[in-house]
Amino acid sequence: MAVQDQYNEHIRAGVPGQIVDMIPKTLISRTIEDAAGIGFGVPAFQGENDKGVTGTGTAAEFVGITVRERSLRAEEDKFVQYDSVRLMTDGAVWVTAPAAVAAGDAVVLGGVTIPGARYDTSTSAANQIAQVRLGVIAAPAAP
Repeated sequence: MAVQDQYNEHIRAGVPGQIVDMIPKTLISRTIEDAAGIGFGVPAFQGENDKGVTGTGTAAEFVGITVRERSLRAEEDKFVQYDSVRLMTDGAVWVTAPAAVAAGDAVVLGGVTIPGARYDTSTSAANQIAQVRLGVIAAPAAP
């Protein structure tokens, strides 16, 4: 008897916080300070403590985007307070776009323009998933 005998016709492209592909990436570890926790595929900002992060902040306080952790006892698709969270600082990760976006657009999440980030895929409406690439070096201004 087969373990799985029903299959979806289409595999979903990704889920928020999922690593997109095997391109080189940089992942770091930090501790969640927020009592409410932080979701997957969202920006994290410098917290009050060294190596601590919170879900709110400014572009100058941006640390990275949370990466989904399948082995974690995640509650309601989020990291809980004091969890050790993986953050992507360079590479490609899936996020939920807050509005329709086009490939090449600057990334704005939670009202903050994420420095060195661009959308690599487009969406047609809000709350669809899109690929974000971090660590993008801006092209030099034309002379």
